[in-house]
Amino acid sequence: MYKGLGKNNQKIYIIPSKGLVIIRLGETVGNWRLGPSSFDNELWGLLNDLMD
Repeated sequence: MYKGLGKNNQKIYIIPSKGLVIIRLGETVGNWRLGPSSFDNELWGLLNDLMD
């Protein structure tokens, strides 16, 4: 997996083994930080449910 972080909590995730690319664009989600956010936690929770 490859991950890129940008301004205003914009993100890109590339998961070659799953043929998956996820991009988050848009305005800031509030408290910005380098690392997991509520977006990440919800996204990976949903993806884990789908891939199980």
